[in-house]
Amino acid sequence: MTKYFLIILILFLPLQFALNISDNFDLVTTRILIPVLFLLWLLKSLAQKKIWISNKAEMWLVLIFLFLASASLFAGLDAAAGVRKLLYFFTIFPVFLIAADIFQEKKWRAKGLAVIVLSGTMAAAIGLAQFSLPFFVGIGKTVKIWESAAPYLWGNSFGKLVASNASWLVNIAGETRMRAFGFFPDPHNFAFFVNLCLFASLGYFFSQKKIGKIWVGVSLGLMLLAVGLSFSRGAYFGTIAGLLFFAIVYLKRAKALGKAFVVSGVIIIFLFVFNSGAISQRIASSFNTKEGSNVERLKNWGQAVEIVRDHPLVGVGLGNYSHAVDATVQDRSSIYAHNLFLDIAAETGILNAAVFLFLILFSIWRNLKSRDMLGLGLAAGLVGFLVHSVFDTALYCPQVLVIFLVLVALGLYNLESSRLSSRA
Repeated sequence: MTKYFLIILILFLPLQFALNISDNFDLVTTRILIPVLFLLWLLKSLAQKKIWISNKAEMWLVLIFLFLASASLFAGLDAAAGVRKLLYFFTIFPVFLIAADIFQEKKWRAKGLAVIVLSGTMAAAIGLAQFSLPFFVGIGKTVKIWESAAPYLWGNSFGKLVASNASWLVNIAGETRMRAFGFFPDPHNFAFFVNLCLFASLGYFFSQKKIGKIWVGVSLGLMLLAVGLSFSRGAYFGTIAGLLFFAIVYLKRAKALGKAFVVSGVIIIFLFVFNSGAISQRIASSFNTKEGSNVERLKNWGQAVEIVRDHPLVGVGLGNYSHAVDATVQDRSSIYAHNLFLDIAAETGILNAAVFLFLILFSIWRNLKSRDMLGLGLAAGLVGFLVHSVFDTALYCPQVLVIFLVLVALGLYNLESSRLSSRA
């Protein structure tokens, strides 16, 4: 039961919605389903008189991260402000323990990968439909539709914050366009999620036979297009980095025919996706230091660096970053460092930022060590995630954190082998 529960949970991540318990207290379904799944997994384990926890480096890094995040509450500015974020962590991170256990079996690794392809395809399809809607009903009406949906998708309190600080539109060469963001609060988190699914799907593509390659190939096209239409510049850099990483490693391993195939494929992908005037202009604007969002991001980075400099060991405490920047801000705020590692370091210390970085790097190394195409896909996705994280933070988006942890759990094993290794 727990195995199918996990598969269904992954499948419906793009369709997450919120339960409005009260005006100031709302929970997205993922944060309810994972504790339920964890309880079922724990009861099953106790009934079998065996609670299995992986003894690999990634598991220890996850536990250390949670410990240091918890410890920061007591040494930070305001412990109470961090309780909400700590509860968030403890309602999401158990999925890693469960996935690491379930994916010991090759059968369930295969199911997990297949459902990740489907999940990413659903997210992409919703985002593409969303981008297209203004061409039929207009930008203004489309925005009102999503403002009306905000309380149901993200909750009353967080939905208001999302709607008031919406980044759903982008202006390119004087033309306002809707961005693809699906049921995610913003296009950046949407792109984080779809990109992780995209690269897992790329590895999955090479493991399929002819018929399987067709449907996975269509899914890859939809996901790549959806990332492009998110107009997230951080996602563009992450996608480029992931594709280059995948191609370089593959070229190193493959024979001449394989090399020609990959080089041609990468060239076609780049021409297809990045030859769009809107997308190329969006990428070019990343290097304009006078552009509004770039100026703001540089300011955010400077503020975060100052906080890390003043509080290097334990940060200002989990959940205290926005208050450290602006003491008058409300508990739920859109203020953050726009860099995953600066966010972690500012709130919980440099050591904890290093722990999370090593979690990503170690998972990349283990996937490469497997020397199979599925592992290479996961590794390339994590490279893309790492690069994108230099520009944005997806740690507090439940769907993105869940899919990230699931992919790290998948990477604990040789995905194309039934032989399991217990070595770290």
